[in-house]
Amino acid sequence: MLAPAGPVPVDKLRAGMRVADRHGAIQWQIAANVEQRQGYFAGDDGARLAGILDALRDPEAHTAWCARGGYGTTRLLTSLSRALQANPRKQDGPRAMNPKRPFIAGFSDVTALLCWAWTHRGTPGVHGPVLTQLASLPLEDQQRAWDAIAGEPPPPLEVAGDASCVSVGGSVEGRLIIGNLEVLRSLIGTPSMPSLDGCILALEEVGERPYRIDRALTHLHSSGALRGVRGVALGQFTGCREPAGTLSEGAAALEVAHERLEKLQVPVVSGFPFGHDPARNAALIFGGQVRLEADHGTLLSLEGLEEAARP
Repeated sequence: MLAPAGPVPVDKLRAGMRVADRHGAIQWQIAANVEQRQGYFAGDDGARLAGILDALRDPEAHTAWCARGGYGTTRLLTSLSRALQANPRKQDGPRAMNPKRPFIAGFSDVTALLCWAWTHRGTPGVHGPVLTQLASLPLEDQQRAWDAIAGEPPPPLEVAGDASCVSVGGSVEGRLIIGNLEVLRSLIGTPSMPSLDGCILALEEVGERPYRIDRALTHLHSSGALRGVRGVALGQFTGCREPAGTLSEGAAALEVAHERLEKLQVPVVSGFPFGHDPARNAALIFGGQVRLEADHGTLLSLEGLEEAARP
């Protein structure tokens, strides 16, 4: 278990661990900094980095499930790469590092670590609930997260009720790059920014005003990062509204997102139940092959973790 970003509420963490334990036998290895706090971090950069390195260097670790998001993971990526290059685990014997594991599980700020693992190691992950969120989610999402970590391709994900909006229809396939919009945007120009060429891009956001959604998507587009994207699935944009009483009151984040993305002329669908909404956060395989069926509002996973990890 990792705590790479914000401080961890221990009561919610323990509740999430109990939920996970009910789904299968887990041998927990808990990062030493999980109960630490320094400002808005779960310990200083060195402590958080050490937790990640310990997990990556454990040849028996299957999944590094993150306790929570928050902020702080992007601060660690350069040091993480340097540490592994400077002191790699000996590649033979019983303690050899597994080149494709552990799989990272989490979302929000964990987007940065999912992207790092994909770009630097070719390792897929689970974009899904963090442990402190797990107990508050419906049984459907708890089971879906566990099944994804256990290697099962997640069942088809459909848009939530009447929340669907389609800019461009059609059906497309590609590898799924999924994460928080603002965190992904912050990776532009860094070695951890994944190539989106040929991919299905899935985005969620929380607490960003519509003009900031506009700015982030404009940055992705103008940087060339969106070149070659085959389709876009939009999840929850929770609390993304303009304050009451402002001249821009009434601007809707998803409307802004559709307006910015429709120029790509690829299928774009909003309304999928993943992200920061406390009622739902459906797990999906970061780096796994998916099919986006825009006209039906469906995102189908075509492979599980182990299949996505194959060369």
